[in-house]
Amino acid sequence: MPNGRGASKPPRQWRAVDLDERRANAMSVGFFLDCADFFLQKGQREAGLRILSNLAEMDLQNRQVLRLLAYRLQQAGEIQVALPVFERVLELAPHEPQSHRDLGLALAEAGQAQGAVDRLYEVVTGSWDARFPDIDLIALGELNAVVARAAREGKPVDVSAIEPRLLKNLPLDVRVVLAWDADATDVDLHVFDPNGEEVFYGHNLSYQGGTISRDATSGYGPEEFSLRHAKPGRYRVEANFFGHRQQVLSSSTGIMLWLSSGFASPAQQDRRTTLRLKSQGGERVVVGEFEVSA
Repeated sequence: MPNGRGASKPPRQWRAVDLDERRANAMSVGFFLDCADFFLQKGQREAGLRILSNLAEMDLQNRQVLRLLAYRLQQAGEIQVALPVFERVLELAPHEPQSHRDLGLALAEAGQAQGAVDRLYEVVTGSWDARFPDIDLIALGELNAVVARAAREGKPVDVSAIEPRLLKNLPLDVRVVLAWDADATDVDLHVFDPNGEEVFYGHNLSYQGGTISRDATSGYGPEEFSLRHAKPGRYRVEANFFGHRQQVLSSSTGIMLWLSSGFASPAQQDRRTTLRLKSQGGERVVVGEFEVSA
């Protein structure tokens, strides 16, 4: 349970504790998010998804609540259910590039390549607030990866509306993307390579050519680490959570790590990890480690 009450009880009593505490938390977004996370982590998928559905009924005009709901549904593998929620977020916040990118990536995950490319191109060509640095470049790499994959699968997309000079697929040996689910929040991506070199916003180019995007101190990220030719060995990914500059909706912030080997190539393999960090900030955690073979 969000406050720890009931977690030690037998599983058959968890739902009863949830219903009992709900009376005092009927309008608490954080309560429903944390309860849903609890049940999903315990393998009680049906209960977790049912609790998430309460968010959709609370405030259909609050883009942040709906964005949190869509992220949770996507993380739970309910991509078809998440799509209309992402579409609603875009209607409410077309001025935020994350609204377009989130929907584009969800469409790509759902196998709708054309829609994905159209949404991602909006991010590439849009004029965005300075608090969203490099999201256009990150989306451009993702757009070209979707176009290349569709072509390999014999289902090419229409790219006639895209400026030709932007259509160039650039495969990477290693790509790490870190995003988070709370606005006005500062989380930093740190990657340690086999040389022991740390790449982050204060040291954004490594000896072997690993680069990191500009520091995203507001919004929802993302921050991206890319390496075209990776040295064999072990890599470690960390997230440094500084904290919020707004009233938070949940007792913790979710960080989403997307790790790709062979990104934008036929050999691409993806691994996604989601972690919850305490909302008061000042926390640094290891998000994942991976090995690059010779």
